[in-house]
Amino acid sequence: MSVQSILDVATEVLLAKPSASLGDVAKAAGVSRTTLHKRYATRHDLLVALSHDAYDRVEKAMTDAQLDVPGSEVEAALERAIAGLIPIGPRIEFMYRQIGLDDVPDLVARYEQTGEPLLRLVRRGQEAGIIRSDMPDWWIVSTLDASFYSAWEAISVGRLAPLDAPALVMKTVMRGIGT
Repeated sequence: MSVQSILDVATEVLLAKPSASLGDVAKAAGVSRTTLHKRYATRHDLLVALSHDAYDRVEKAMTDAQLDVPGSEVEAALERAIAGLIPIGPRIEFMYRQIGLDDVPDLVARYEQTGEPLLRLVRRGQEAGIIRSDMPDWWIVSTLDASFYSAWEAISVGRLAPLDAPALVMKTVMRGIGT
């Protein structure tokens, strides 16, 4: 089983049962505990690897959305970002749920860096009069994060179809922050 497949299974297992052991993850992945321990000596090591994988996926979604392309429309760029982030919801949900990783400096740095493209897009939208300027940019990004999380949660329990989520998030956010 590939490293990526193990990380995929580990995300599912740990979201379903946050207290799952490395043994639980190994069993679900169909690998021996020894195989898993060779790659991740401790549960903490696995959590750090899962967090880095989630950040990699978020960064790719932000890059693919072309948020910083000069001349691109803010609203269209935001739609692309939302559409790119919805499918990786479980990874991001996993990151949000993890406590105890705040002491990993490179994860803290990645957290701060990962939000920058959306923050710049919001500022550009505020300057263009497309996004409300009477709200702090950080608040608008936090509102986006909360909307993403709500969509992922609704998808995971079957209340929202994954294909309907991007439009719902976009409508919710733009009617709340739009001018």
